[in-house]
Amino acid sequence: FIENLLVLPNGHLLLTTFDASGDLFTLNPNAAEPKAERLVTLPGNTGLSGIAPLAGDLYAISGGVHTHFSGAEGSMKLYVVSVITTADSTTDTLIGDPIPVPDTRVSADSAGRILRVDTDTRNVDIAFADDALAPPSDAKLPIGVNGIEVRGGYLYFTNSTRGTFARFPIDNDGNKTGPVEVLVQREGVAGFGNAFDDFTSDTQGNAYASVHSTTVVKIAPEGEHTTSDDPTSVALADNGNSIYVGTGGGQVINVKL
Repeated sequence: FIENLLVLPNGHLLLTTFDASGDLFTLNPNAAEPKAERLVTLPGNTGLSGIAPLAGDLYAISGGVHTHFSGAEGSMKLYVVSVITTADSTTDTLIGDPIPVPDTRVSADSAGRILRVDTDTRNVDIAFADDALAPPSDAKLPIGVNGIEVRGGYLYFTNSTRGTFARFPIDNDGNKTGPVEVLVQREGVAGFGNAFDDFTSDTQGNAYASVHSTTVVKIAPEGEHTTSDDPTSVALADNGNSIYVGTGGGQVINVKL
């Protein structure tokens, strides 16, 4: 089950999975026979989820012991992995606890919060909480905020249970500075087979959101949207002309834009 993916500087993909082993994978999509290769195992985890680039060749990876639609209390961790890339290969040189990196990242808590993580001091605090980020109290799918992206002074996010793609303004410290603006509202009741998941965006401001596990939705800056088949996660290719789509069946599909 591919949870998230990110395009590395050499065009290879970095993949997090819910494979019960805490394995981080890399994949060369341009190989004659593309095959996922285990990059490193982060012990004590049954699943890895988010990926965020830090300075240089460092990447923040979140993981923990995943239960049904949640993480076991006290198990969630943030790792910093050094990923060395060349034209033909990708290797790791560092695993373990977060190391001093002068950078701050925000992370989504699907219960309805945005967390602020300082990878230098290792401090984690709640940047803010909002009902728009949380699932309804009676939700059958208890997943609120899922994918997030900071772009142009806004934090964009999907809420799986509420079926929304929305945004709100934030400052450089990750503080919310204005109201939530819903750009897309899906029709019907969201369930495991039709919920917004992760997304990516292109240089024109279009977002490409995966709807687990049936479609990819293209969302224009003004909120207009169209759909195409397949996903769980989405990343823009380095050429800007296609997207990579990860699936719950463990596949990575290249879709031309």
